[in-house]
Amino acid sequence: MSQTKIASLTLEQEVLLPVYRDEWRERTFSCQPINREKAARAVKTTYAALGLPEPDIVFLTTPDALRQMLLQQSPKALAQQWGAPLLASLGTAIGDRVREQVEDSLWIELENELSPEDFPLMMFVLQDTLVGQDGELLTQLWGEWQEGILRQMWEQQEREMRQELLKIPGMEPLTQVGDFLWQHIGEPLSQQLEETFWKPMANQPWVRELERQMTQPLLQLVGGMGFVWNLAHNLQAGSMATLDFCISVLGCDCDRAEWEAYMGLATECGLTLPLENACLVCDRPIKISFDSDRRLHAEGEAAIAWADGYSIYAFQGVRLPPRYGRLHPNLWRSEWLLTESNAELRRVLIQGIGYSRICQELDAVELDFWREYTLIRIENEVDIEPIHLLKMTCPSTGYIHATRVPPHIFSAREAIRWVNWDIDPEQFVVES
Repeated sequence: MSQTKIASLTLEQEVLLPVYRDEWRERTFSCQPINREKAARAVKTTYAALGLPEPDIVFLTTPDALRQMLLQQSPKALAQQWGAPLLASLGTAIGDRVREQVEDSLWIELENELSPEDFPLMMFVLQDTLVGQDGELLTQLWGEWQEGILRQMWEQQEREMRQELLKIPGMEPLTQVGDFLWQHIGEPLSQQLEETFWKPMANQPWVRELERQMTQPLLQLVGGMGFVWNLAHNLQAGSMATLDFCISVLGCDCDRAEWEAYMGLATECGLTLPLENACLVCDRPIKISFDSDRRLHAEGEAAIAWADGYSIYAFQGVRLPPRYGRLHPNLWRSEWLLTESNAELRRVLIQGIGYSRICQELDAVELDFWREYTLIRIENEVDIEPIHLLKMTCPSTGYIHATRVPPHIFSAREAIRWVNWDIDPEQFVVES
């Protein structure tokens, strides 16, 4: 008999949603130094739960330390030493088991309520750090990993096929014979198979096409290194709060040993990258700064900083180069807009500098005026489309307010209507 799925929450359970969300947000963005002894124990427990040999544990001071390693050793040497990133994840196994016990609609609701919405943004910044610098080296490392990832995909397909075979009456003895033969004969042949089977197979056109079909969409989405890093760090992000809530509050069943191992990795480690022979564990940052909308943000200082001085700058969720991030927006200069080629950075500069300063510091032409309102146009090619601004000078303070309006508007009065949701300026009193 199939188990009845959980379809709704009680009032008592609903009250606990923000508790679990805040708890996991605090864990995810903790700036406390990791205890390397506890982190190593958590990594070893996780690999044991996955049925894998104990890995070498490499502690990194910052995400940038991986780049530094690539500058000192070749990508090929590191790939041979570490192996490929693991595709197996406790989170996947636990998540699949738990999700079977919860109705889809409720699961989506819990994900929306509990997942730290700012985590993907932080991951994007870290991915950009890795992919944006010395990208060629990282691309080479990804290329070296392809064969190992392909092998893991193949082995996963074999395991799934074996499970399907076990469902057929009379097949269990045959699979046991196969396991016995592999255990006593297969292991000694593994090195030979690597040279005579895996590598030649990996170069076959049909295998390359299969690989392309399976990985290309993900590579296009976040880039090779971004995919690997994001795939691995799903151990911490994923749906930890959702899983914890379902297991602890809703009483969903799972493998308790796997869950304890998974919790330990998420709690005791910072950013992690589990590989076949090694697990990279990055120290936590000493500072993470957000704005009121939970976007990575800091003005004149790093939004994320590590103890060794490595920093990431961001303004309202957009990563900034140090030349901008180290300066407070009050010190940003309007003429930078004329030479900045990145449209997203131009948008941030416009937002940080403010239209009022831009009007004063860049050439502006008056198109029209109505009372103390003036419609102006920035002549310089600052943005993708022409900038039309409705400027109002406060008669009592002299402070200039400026609001951007669509470039097709050439009348100050029409611009005022647009700003005020199509209310004509005659319908409200303008103090003069």
